[in-house]
Amino acid sequence: MKKRIAFRKLGRTSAHKWSMLRNMVSSLIEHERIVTTLPKAKELRHVAEKMVTLAKAQDLHSRRRAAEVVRGPWNLTKLFDVLGPRYKLREGGYTRIMKLSKNRAGDNAPMAVIEYVDRPGEIRAARPPRKLQEAIEMKGLEQALKEMGIPTVDELVNEDEKKEIEKEINNSA
Repeated sequence: MKKRIAFRKLGRTSAHKWSMLRNMVSSLIEHERIVTTLPKAKELRHVAEKMVTLAKAQDLHSRRRAAEVVRGPWNLTKLFDVLGPRYKLREGGYTRIMKLSKNRAGDNAPMAVIEYVDRPGEIRAARPPRKLQEAIEMKGLEQALKEMGIPTVDELVNEDEKKEIEKEINNSA
């Protein structure tokens, strides 16, 4: 009886499968969006989400555990310096899988795009993290952002830039 089988076999030996998943998660960290077959994308999601969870911890033990999976020191640096802080407020669900309309030409395999959410240039905007949504409902947007350490627009934009923005708004209206 087959019970509690954790991963798909993907038609490969376990060593080949893990090597492929390590390569794919490294490519996903580097490019933040890759196109692959649907079963591979579903398996990659587990590994990619575990890597981001490790990156959120920001400690040496987590960095060494991630280094066992992620190939290339530049990908490890991006994982801990960019992706970890980006998903600090999000409790899981760091990746999105979208099926492509056309199957692969050679073997008619279903294709999918796997990408990180909340990134510049994403195909579809993600919902804000639950903690941020609850804080906005309770205290309002400005106060919630201030408590979470996110700077407000007034802190990011100086007076000259505000005047330029107002001029552009008035010219377009």
